[in-house]
Amino acid sequence: MTSTTQHLALVPGLNNTRAVFDGVVAHLPAGITPHALDNPPLETVEAIAQAWLAQLPERFWLAGFSFGGYVALAMLEAAPERVQGIALLCTAPFADSEAAAQKRLAALDAVAQGRYFEMVSAQAGNAFHPDSLNNSALMAARQRMVQAYGPQTYAAHVRATAARPDRSHLLNGDRPTLVLAASHDRVFAPETLQAYARHIPGARVETVAHAGHLAPMEQPAAVAAALQAWVEGAA
Repeated sequence: MTSTTQHLALVPGLNNTRAVFDGVVAHLPAGITPHALDNPPLETVEAIAQAWLAQLPERFWLAGFSFGGYVALAMLEAAPERVQGIALLCTAPFADSEAAAQKRLAALDAVAQGRYFEMVSAQAGNAFHPDSLNNSALMAARQRMVQAYGPQTYAAHVRATAARPDRSHLLNGDRPTLVLAASHDRVFAPETLQAYARHIPGARVETVAHAGHLAPMEQPAAVAAALQAWVEGAA
């Protein structure tokens, strides 16, 4: 690691504020300066990417979690010269099928009916490792985050997700790449992430143990260690 500070953008996912990275930020070393921001409630990943690019240093490492991965890839496409490396955390670069996009948009009915918070609460089993469901502090932290995020932001981000293009061609090994999976992720199975990572020249592949989809909240030290090793290994 050089003495120069390495800037790291941390892009949160769907139903997440920047708080999803609080534990990760706390475990990063002094030589890495994190930039964890909220995704604005805009309806395309390209527009969200531009909002991020306007707030970041000229050069930075880029890590996107889940929906944040779609935003990160849009940032990479828009400003490749600024991105020193890219990390995809529990996410994939592919577009939705038409059927999957329509299924996502159908979930907006719950928002229209005022059932957003009920819907997200019911999804906890898909978001966490089973053991975490009994962690009252973790569940409370997620609830606070979801309350701050809210249904209007969710609706905008669902539309952005459904409309995103395939950007897998951007993962060509031109810059240090990390693909991080979670052992018990029911949204992006580790086998799926490992399969596409095999086609990225030189990619690092890490799997966080004892974690579901919300690995940055469940296992922040392990996620921070993987990010540190990726940055320091190439900086």
